[in-house]
Amino acid sequence: MRIVLPPSETKQPGGVDKALAWDSLVLPQVGDVRRGIATDLVALCGDEAAASKALGLGAKGAEWIQANRELESAPVMPALTRYTGVLFDALDYGSLDNDAQTRADQTVWLFSALFGPLRATDLIPRYRLSFDSKLPGESLKSRWQGHAEEIWAGDFTVDLRSEGYRSLAPLPAGAGVYVRVVKDLEGGAAAGHANKATKGRLVRDLLTGDVQVSSRDKLLDALARLGWSVATIDGEEHEIALAAG
Repeated sequence: MRIVLPPSETKQPGGVDKALAWDSLVLPQVGDVRRGIATDLVALCGDEAAASKALGLGAKGAEWIQANRELESAPVMPALTRYTGVLFDALDYGSLDNDAQTRADQTVWLFSALFGPLRATDLIPRYRLSFDSKLPGESLKSRWQGHAEEIWAGDFTVDLRSEGYRSLAPLPAGAGVYVRVVKDLEGGAAAGHANKATKGRLVRDLLTGDVQVSSRDKLLDALARLGWSVATIDGEEHEIALAAG
């Protein structure tokens, strides 16, 4: 089983004083896509005004533009600890016991606009690029969508990405299940601000509960046993609804 998380725009600074090793990232066969995006991103950041507009940066934009310029030589750290924010605070990887941390290292992936698929342990630098950023040339969606089949081949995937990151490389039919977090199962409205925290707590429960599933129905059963309120969605064979909690 593979659990896929969205990245966050906020990222922990620092890391190990070594450069990004492209070939060490999961699925090196998509390395050309990664390097192409990185090349365009670094080039874009040579023009601060253009980069600030294209990346949707605010008052602290210069800090992120500099980070992007130093992408190839900056310190690196595991992806799961590089990203910060509500989801990652709720997951709280550092407080998991050794067994749960090992399961996280083995089963948690992330999907980045820059790097595409990442394992929890893949070493990455600090950077700024979102799913809706505007790079020169091809859109990020056009660069990643054609690789969805090879990215999601193999393990059953529990997809917790946001809609924007999901659109970059959607799960092919039969590859797994997208989890839609809602306020309540009856109304089905989006969970709003509770969405990210719910996802973090859900992943923590899956890891501490040593959950391994290979189908939608088995996932529904496992989540119900863990105390989550879940349901199928009419007309959506590869999605489930999960009540915020």
